[in-house]
Amino acid sequence: MIRNAARRFTLVSLLLTLVWGCGETQSSAQTADATVEHLPATEVQKMIAENPQIPIIDVRTQPEFTGELGHIAGAQLKPVQDIGNWVSKIDSLKDQTIILVCRSGNRSGQAANYLAERGFKHLINVKGGMIDWNKNQYPIEK
Repeated sequence: MIRNAARRFTLVSLLLTLVWGCGETQSSAQTADATVEHLPATEVQKMIAENPQIPIIDVRTQPEFTGELGHIAGAQLKPVQDIGNWVSKIDSLKDQTIILVCRSGNRSGQAANYLAERGFKHLINVKGGMIDWNKNQYPIEK
């Protein structure tokens, strides 16, 4: 009986964590010296227009990158599931602003938090991801 109650409690806790974690992310968060901002496509597009050299990392899969939603011009494809393999390759960007994008903003938000924990200073997550980017009819490449 107690064992079943403990299992139910654990299951409910896990489900609440998953549901809570899939909702809207905060507009910004601080992790030590790092800042992770969650900005809508409208603000990110202005940033890119003002600074076309800003690094953009798309954390989706290859089929998504070249698929229906396309990708932001100049974005580097670095799938989040391989982040452990590519994070050291972008160490030179630690002190720069980096834009991260995915389909909806969830995976890129997770990637931003991961990078922040590893010393990256200023990370921008595109809130709403490529869905929001396309909804605003900003240019894409496929």
